[in-house]
Amino acid sequence: MTTNAAPNEGERHKFPKKHLVTGERILWEGRPSIVVYFLRSLLLFVFGGLFGVMAILQSNQEVDLANLGTFLALLAMLLLVVLMVGVHRKWGLLSGLISVAIIVLVVLNVHVNGLVYFIPMIIGLLAFAIEYLIWSHTFFAISDRRIMTQYGIFNIMFADTQIDRVQNVTVVQPLIERILGYGDVMFATAGEMGGIQSSDPREMMKSGGAIVWDNIPKPFQVRKVAEEIIFSANRRQTVQYVPAPAPTYVAPQVVSQPAPAYAPSQSAAQPAQTYATSAPAVQPAASTAAPSQPSIPTAEAEERMIKLKEMRDKNLISEEEYQQKRKEILGRF
Repeated sequence: MTTNAAPNEGERHKFPKKHLVTGERILWEGRPSIVVYFLRSLLLFVFGGLFGVMAILQSNQEVDLANLGTFLALLAMLLLVVLMVGVHRKWGLLSGLISVAIIVLVVLNVHVNGLVYFIPMIIGLLAFAIEYLIWSHTFFAISDRRIMTQYGIFNIMFADTQIDRVQNVTVVQPLIERILGYGDVMFATAGEMGGIQSSDPREMMKSGGAIVWDNIPKPFQVRKVAEEIIFSANRRQTVQYVPAPAPTYVAPQVVSQPAPAYAPSQSAAQPAQTYATSAPAVQPAASTAAPSQPSIPTAEAEERMIKLKEMRDKNLISEEEYQQKRKEILGRF
């Protein structure tokens, strides 16, 4: 199988190679979209800077709420507070609370150090630095054997699942994410709780045994790569577990031997002699039955039964083929 989504030379060493086993090849690797991580922090930084400039300008003059210019300036500062909270839920809320406190100081004509007015901007810069560290330590990868995910800077969380256990791949991409070119990719894994179970696939799959990659650039390209790998893995399994044909037997054939011939001329004085012919001999043909196959260990038999059941659940083999192969495995157990 070939794919056009293999990492290029400049991105080939992003995913930690220590997680790979011998002979394993990475066919796609990436991180969350830069837009999601850095655009929010950048906007928070810009809004915080504008807020600081306006706060300094208002602190240098007496605040008169009856003045239209002063009223509009304070209204603009409140609008910037709303934008900071809206653009970044975590750090924006902290910046918004500090900005409200600064507005109160400005209205009360309390003079403080000028750097205080730029605290929201500093928070935006801090958020940018922290989210860069988080982004640079988040890895997604698809190899020819597994789907792998790693999060964390100090506390590492690594998770993987075998390709043959993935049942389907889903992409969730709202309008804004379509415009910005990213979306969420979800891998439903085999099991009792795997797959989409309601009209809200995102929440049900997160609680139902699925792998969720948030904010992935070009999500449909990632889905295409994953589907090709899954299809190739399932095809190899199908070839490996083709049910063997049932042994054929040839019924024994009865071969009758003719009675011996006797001379017609015989003396009348001689007493009649009775000749008895033996019963027809039965010669069975050689059986063409295949020789008995060697027994297999318990662990190997259980593993074969599990894989065979998975193939039946994925509709790779029919129920008749499943029962036939199951009897064959139990016969060798």
